[in-house]
Amino acid sequence: MALANNRIYLKQLFETKKKHDTGQAIDVLPFLTKRTGAVKNQFNNILGEFTRSLSNLTLDEKAIKRQDEFYTSEEENEISEQIANNVEFKEEDEKYDFIRFLDQYLFKGEKINPIHPFLFNYIKIDKNHKNEFGKYAHFMKDVLVEENSKVSTIFKNKEADDILTELILSKMDGLKENKDTNGVLQYEQLLRPISSLYQEDLLYLSKHKEYFLSTFALLTHFYVFMYASQLVLKFEQFSEANYDSIQPLYFALDWESISKRRKAADDLEGFRYVKGKSSNLFPHIHTLSHLSHLVSEKEITGEKGEVISLKTYSEITKYISQKGEEYEELFLSELNMWIQEYADMWKIKNTTKATSVEEGLRELFTCLKQGTSAGVADKYGKNIEDLGFNQFIKNRGSLGHILNVKHDFVLLLTAVSVKDERIPLNELFVEFEKRGVALDRYSKKEVISMLDSQNLIDKKSDSGDAQYVKPIL
Repeated sequence: MALANNRIYLKQLFETKKKHDTGQAIDVLPFLTKRTGAVKNQFNNILGEFTRSLSNLTLDEKAIKRQDEFYTSEEENEISEQIANNVEFKEEDEKYDFIRFLDQYLFKGEKINPIHPFLFNYIKIDKNHKNEFGKYAHFMKDVLVEENSKVSTIFKNKEADDILTELILSKMDGLKENKDTNGVLQYEQLLRPISSLYQEDLLYLSKHKEYFLSTFALLTHFYVFMYASQLVLKFEQFSEANYDSIQPLYFALDWESISKRRKAADDLEGFRYVKGKSSNLFPHIHTLSHLSHLVSEKEITGEKGEVISLKTYSEITKYISQKGEEYEELFLSELNMWIQEYADMWKIKNTTKATSVEEGLRELFTCLKQGTSAGVADKYGKNIEDLGFNQFIKNRGSLGHILNVKHDFVLLLTAVSVKDERIPLNELFVEFEKRGVALDRYSKKEVISMLDSQNLIDKKSDSGDAQYVKPIL
């Protein structure tokens, strides 16, 4: 029977590997246990690899590398020269001037300035971070975009509104089809509401080119950070978690002062809870991978390319319940045996024999938490802090790290919440919460004041009743 055989597979896996391993289960997050901190202030550097993965493209740096025969100057960018060498000029000076112009127009220092969505494909990935940022890019594709061709089309399309951009795009080379991709899912999508909202918001913004170019990175960064934060909340709720909704967390506005009595500084409703439980991420993910092996309907052999879907605690208990009492008894028996075998391998004492499925899930997690290196679990969890650093997390002195909303992000949230038709003011904050951002009454007043100062509030009467928020775009 699969239950017993898959337990045997898990035991053999640990006896062979001598370390924690997710086996054949699809992964959950792109975090590293070493915690390099590379993603701090560098999230935008992931975008090139992300958009290329959506378009199934790879950056061929050899194609845009300077060649001796058209070398102009060490001061010029390779891509500028590559474009210029595909354009005919009457005089060499004209070519040189055009290259200098492109350097100023297309680049900020050594980094490309995406004046068109297609140019995000040309953002290079630092060789030192290729492994880590590559994981993030695949994660973002699998979890946020999935197979939505409308999103990938945004970055494949070369249509331009002006002759100069059209010329630049037509003469650029260096992208080729990625033939190494096998289409295998690398990360499990566990929070459908987040991917749905991301796709909805991104597609809306793509209709407004200039604003899209300036906010694509921020929007994507937010949803990646929110996804990881939500997983912390959901995993801690075990079988009671509802993965069909986002649980709002309280943010504070970047420009307001706050006290310990504010919601954003609360131990349960703000970042302090996420931070306090983030070290549980690693043992939770491994607990779920073990459970997913046990309940898999096919017998796991460990062959190369063999993968199984990773199930949440809620999905596992529902699945077991649907299989009937006999299966539940068999599962509980196998689970108790696996808990004892794991405890013996990692020399964990005082395990408790579970008398219900829910008890068994929690007991296995408890064992895994004891069996996991505290340092590994801590470093893995702190990747969330690195991900939100200086953008969605702010150090507030004695209050510690607090979830943070900057001015430009308030406007972005408002833009995607309101879209093309004005909405009642109270509905705006409902839309914020749908995306995971809760604000207390003090912060709401500040937001209203900010929007009012920019003439984005419609008042039906002088008393302030029936206020509406106007579209930004």
